[in-house]
Amino acid sequence: MNATTTPRLDWPLKMRTSSSQEEGAERDFAVLTKRAVGKAGTIEALECVRLDWAGGKMQEVPNSAFQLKADLVLLAMGFLGPRKPGMLEQAAVALDPRGNVAANVEDYKTSVPKLFAAGDMRRGQSLVVWAIREGRQCARAIDESLMGTSNLPR
Repeated sequence: MNATTTPRLDWPLKMRTSSSQEEGAERDFAVLTKRAVGKAGTIEALECVRLDWAGGKMQEVPNSAFQLKADLVLLAMGFLGPRKPGMLEQAAVALDPRGNVAANVEDYKTSVPKLFAAGDMRRGQSLVVWAIREGRQCARAIDESLMGTSNLPR
């Protein structure tokens, strides 16, 4: 194997600094979120514990519970593609070769009139910032479709 075909087994072990960390975000490792804390449907904090590698697996560190204040929580979960049974099959929406909902990035329209798609549903698993960007652009496209014009940013 040469350098281009050798697996990068050490890739997850490399310390990288992101722009958010350069701007002051703190790193905290081996933390498990136990539950969300809040009132009346409003998030206030995440209850967490520290973990340690022991006996060949991660285990909770006794008496390590702490809370992180939060007013917004974004869940980053694995994405295997759009769920097809149900709405997508019933709508008979066209899919791209990768199995995502086919829609362009100009108006986010699908093959079904008045049905729009953006984010992971359209582009596949990606960064949350792409989903946010596409969501905003799609909102503008929907506004233009319904109202004929939009003041929303592109």
